Amino acid sequence: MPATHITLVANDGSELTTQLLQQLEKGGQRAVVLNLPHIQNPITERAVTLAAASDEAVRKALETIQAQYGTVGSFIHLHPHFEFQQGNFTQHFPAEREIVKILFFLAKHLQKPLNALGRQQRASFLAVTRLDGQLGQGKRGNVSIIGGGVPGLVKCLNLEWPSVFCRALDIQPELPAKEIVAQILAELQDADASYVEVAFSEEGRKTTSVQPVAVAEHSEIRTRVTSDSVFLVSGGARGVTASCVIEMAKVFQCKFILLGRSSSNFEVPAYAKAEQEEGALKRLIMEDMKAKGEKPNLATVKSTYSHIVAKKEIDDTIARIKGFGGQAVYVQGDVTAPSSFRPALNAATAALGKITGILHGAGRLADKYIQDKTEADFEHVLSVKLDGLLALLQSVDIHQLDHLILFSSVAGFYGNVGQTDYAIANEILSKAAHLFKTNHPNTQVSAINWGAWDSGMVSGELKAQFEAAGVTLVNSEGGAAMLVNELNVAYADQPQAIIGGTLPAAVSYISEDLRTYRIHRHLALKANPFLNHHVIQGNAVLPVVNAVGWMAHTCEKAYPDFSIFKVENTRLFKGIVFDGTQKEDYIIELKEVEKSPEQIVFETTVLSEGEKLPTYHYKATVTLLNRKTDRKAPKFAHQLSGTYQPTSGAGLYEDGSLFHGHYFQGIEQILDCTESQIVLSCKAPEVPLSEQGQFPVGSVNTFFTDIQYQGMVVWVQKFMDGAKSLPLQTDSAVIYQPIPFGKELFVHVKIAEATDFKMVAECTVYDAEGAVYMVTKGATVTVSKQLVW
Repeated sequence: MPATHITLVANDGSELTTQLLQQLEKGGQRAVVLNLPHIQNPITERAVTLAAASDEAVRKALETIQAQYGTVGSFIHLHPHFEFQQGNFTQHFPAEREIVKILFFLAKHLQKPLNALGRQQRASFLAVTRLDGQLGQGKRGNVSIIGGGVPGLVKCLNLEWPSVFCRALDIQPELPAKEIVAQILAELQDADASYVEVAFSEEGRKTTSVQPVAVAEHSEIRTRVTSDSVFLVSGGARGVTASCVIEMAKVFQCKFILLGRSSSNFEVPAYAKAEQEEGALKRLIMEDMKAKGEKPNLATVKSTYSHIVAKKEIDDTIARIKGFGGQAVYVQGDVTAPSSFRPALNAATAALGKITGILHGAGRLADKYIQDKTEADFEHVLSVKLDGLLALLQSVDIHQLDHLILFSSVAGFYGNVGQTDYAIANEILSKAAHLFKTNHPNTQVSAINWGAWDSGMVSGELKAQFEAAGVTLVNSEGGAAMLVNELNVAYADQPQAIIGGTLPAAVSYISEDLRTYRIHRHLALKANPFLNHHVIQGNAVLPVVNAVGWMAHTCEKAYPDFSIFKVENTRLFKGIVFDGTQKEDYIIELKEVEKSPEQIVFETTVLSEGEKLPTYHYKATVTLLNRKTDRKAPKFAHQLSGTYQPTSGAGLYEDGSLFHGHYFQGIEQILDCTESQIVLSCKAPEVPLSEQGQFPVGSVNTFFTDIQYQGMVVWVQKFMDGAKSLPLQTDSAVIYQPIPFGKELFVHVKIAEATDFKMVAECTVYDAEGAVYMVTKGATVTVSKQLVW
């Protein structure tokens, strides 16, 4: 960082802070400490202590740091580890909530300096929690969950601050401080911007993933919900939650206690009963006021309109529930304050029976960029979700609950612009679901991370923005049906689910200057099990295609909303052979040569340092396209010669024609083989992610890409007196769509040139419908009769 900038560390009061400071300073960074209020062991040297957990106190503390030490260019939040005792899961809520609030306002006031530096060079915002090293999914029964909301904040910042590197790290608290510090520094320096949320434990480093599940229409489900089930529902009389309880009544004829803030005692005027359109109804309200001799004013009109709409929606929800054979009682009260509804709730349970399920659907929005947020915004948004959940749980016998359904949001799981507080609240709910399921295994728990609905809190303007970004909205009828489906006992051990479309992906920051990155990687055979399937003369060899994928995917990870389109001028200088003498430390150099919001072009090099001069291993030119770009894939159909009898590809891996192990054995059939072409039917075997090691498949399936070169090797053996060959270089490879594992595809290899020393071809990958996945031109292999596998 510039000499004017410092790294700010939020002190959690443990030895971890001290050790982190030592390593930062050892690495040449000037570090300053912000002591959180009430912590043990505050640091006094190069430190400022926060006076209170407020927006103003945070602002003043950062002003002091700026004046005394410099501008913050990198920020590391160390979140204390909280465990509760004897089942008192709210034991640490006040203290931890205060810390999350401080972090929220630190982000607010760091927005300007971090983004300013980020437009010039690397600026970082790293938040470290110690829930369990499993992002709250480690099935511990005593972890305080408020810190689980921190990743929601960071994921939103990642979208609002494209020029700043943002990362949330949850690390196992029992790990030695030295190991935790090493991982914090590794995350801080990570070149991969495509991940925002990471977990680290003794099991290793993990990131979140989602598993798509197809839900067939009209499928029968088994459920514990009966007509005697009684659900306490927050926010259930209006909007999205109302749609869901109406569908539940339709299917189960069960009972509901609907808790809401709106008054049910309001009498809808006769003139308003038949009118639905907002403008017309407001005109009728004004006319009624004039008829009564009152002067219409905007505030009164809006208030009356809101009362009318609320009362009509409440009455309609209850009527529809009863119409489907269910029962419903409306209780007015503030979901965050149990005393406001306890007497009415007691009366309702006396009438309907004991509560067997909770559906927490209440929510509140205050959408603004982080720099515009207020304390009122933070408290109001968080309180409805968190305090509301606590109030509901305090109002029932939690040991007798059959169901706990929490309405969370993809805004927490993925992040969303303008919803930092909302994301925090919803991530806490999701963590609460995992905790509750761990401690109450007989309760079916589901935190539903809803995608945006086409109704409820999604305005028309926001709906248009989602549609423009390609985000699928949940329709009201389908969403309600999916909620009913979520009550299937088959999902009893799935406390968190996403229903609906995801949110827009991150937007990369496109600086005006062309930048150069030097990225270090320690390469180890034991970290890459797949290499044991690519062995030549007894030694594992890094396939050229994986080396090229390494360079290309590294470019892609620097700009997450771009993907690989073209790789050109690929050159092999000195391959990496794991014979015991190989280098272990390598550098990838990415040099931007062209950059726009639509396309970025890099010159990439893999090298290793030598005593005097570096050793160059691979080079390539990589072009990325914005993911929204239409690639207009061509069509292709092969023409078979009719002179070749198709043969099985399995024998090639058995008779010594090819040396490749299982993960690279993708040729299923040779359909044609003449002097001008070879046509293959191929399928890339599934390679587990854990086996892919440091070369995971991304936009380019490097395991399949190797298969087309295998076709060239087979052709050389047949038509060049049994000579062997290995990949040497490629002029260009254009990727039109990702190649999946396990899909039957065809590879057409058109021979362009064949000499005693090399063979050059053009390769096309396509499916049975003729859709092209990849076209490779100038694919070149060496030819040698002396080469042996």
